Amino acid sequence: SAPSRTTVYRWFSEFKMGCTSTEDTPRSGRPKEATNAEIAKQVHRIVLSDRKMKLRELTEAVGISKERAGYILHDVLEMKKLSARWVPRLLIIDQKQQRIDDSTTVWRCCSVIERTFFDVLFTSNEEVITETEAYFEGLDVSYYRKGIEMLENRYTKCIVLEGNYIEE
Repeated sequence: SAPSRTTVYRWFSEFKMGCTSTEDTPRSGRPKEATNAEIAKQVHRIVLSDRKMKLRELTEAVGISKERAGYILHDVLEMKKLSARWVPRLLIIDQKQQRIDDSTTVWRCCSVIERTFFDVLFTSNEEVITETEAYFEGLDVSYYRKGIEMLENRYTKCIVLEGNYIEE
C-alpha cells in the first residue's frame, strides 16, 4: 500500500519546482454529480421511509450507480445494514441519553441488591434463589407498578414507530 517509486519521484520533482500543495489540482471533465447534498438528502428520505430497502432498489429509485449509492449510505450518511435494515452508525442524542438513563437504573438496582446481600455468604444456588425471591417479595407494589408503566410506555412507542427503534 506504499506509493510506487515513480509516484515518489514525481512528488519530489513537483516539490523541487515549488509546488507544496498536497491537494489534487482541478481536472477537466464531468464532475461527480451523485454525491451532491441534494441526492444524499433524497437517498436519506427514501431509506427512512423504507429501512428494509435493498441497495439495488435504491439505485433504481434515485437513478445513480450502485457504487455511488453505497458511498452515500456508508460514507456520507454513515449508515450500515443491520438485520436487513439501514441504521445510523452513531446514536442520536436522545438515544445516548436513554442509554445513560437505563444504565443508571440498572446500576441503582444492582447496588441496592448488592448492599442487601453484602454480608451474606451463600453456599449453594438454592440459597441465592431463596434470598433473592424473599428480597423481591418484600418490595412494595409501587416498585413493580412503576417498572411496568415504564415498560408499557416503551413498547407503545415501539408500536407507534412500527418496529423502528430509531426515532426520526
